[in-house]
Amino acid sequence: MNMRCCGLQLAAHINHNLLILCGDYDLYRRLENLTRIMAMTDRGVPASNDRLVWYAVYGSNLRRSRFHCYIQGGKPNGAAKEYAGCRDKTPPRDTRRVMLAHSLYFADHSESWGGAIAFIRRTISDAHTYGRIYLITYGQFNDVVRQENGRNVPGPIVVPSFDALADGDYWQIEGFRLYGGVIKIGTRHGHPILSLTAAHENHEVGAPSEAYVKTIVTGLKETYPCMRKSKILDYLGRTQGIHDVIRADTLNRWVLDCLA
Repeated sequence: MNMRCCGLQLAAHINHNLLILCGDYDLYRRLENLTRIMAMTDRGVPASNDRLVWYAVYGSNLRRSRFHCYIQGGKPNGAAKEYAGCRDKTPPRDTRRVMLAHSLYFADHSESWGGAIAFIRRTISDAHTYGRIYLITYGQFNDVVRQENGRNVPGPIVVPSFDALADGDYWQIEGFRLYGGVIKIGTRHGHPILSLTAAHENHEVGAPSEAYVKTIVTGLKETYPCMRKSKILDYLGRTQGIHDVIRADTLNRWVLDCLA
């Protein structure tokens, strides 16, 4: 907590009796509320606690070592950006496979990856998008979301309150251009399963880079070890951003490089 915030808290404590004696209850309440707000802004959400969420991923984070760059810090293989990691760098408590009933597509442009990146459509459909869930704390989830959107860690709370996650199924984070949409996929063992996607589906569909596709392929084989090359090619080859954009022989070469 910074000195300005500490000063406000001290002023609130010292002037409590004076404000009460003067009958200025409203001023005291405003000062006390301002102190709480500033303290929350400095601290954000606690770095670690016993409130857990499953974070559902479907793109490059299928590869565990890439996702760990969000948790522990580091630069993913093939990417240009280095991440600070979460304040709590404890590895995920568990990880599982999950199938998402939301269509996968590639859009926008990532300077770090040099091409389009993965999103899922908000609406539920008959799609079968291969995903993975990581069991992390609510504080880690907030820090991951900040990093997914190019924000610094630590920082203010940007995700819905933990209690709100029990009631809704979709939230939009204002001011986040890329992954500003939070979708609740369901629950597992009492913990909400949450995924990120675009807040608005107006990003231009585009082709992902070789490094990005290879990271996804490696993650698919890591998460779904029985998935054959032909299945991976068919799965990725049908997605918007790859279909009719990346040549079939090019995609085949990228996939073979990862399976060699």
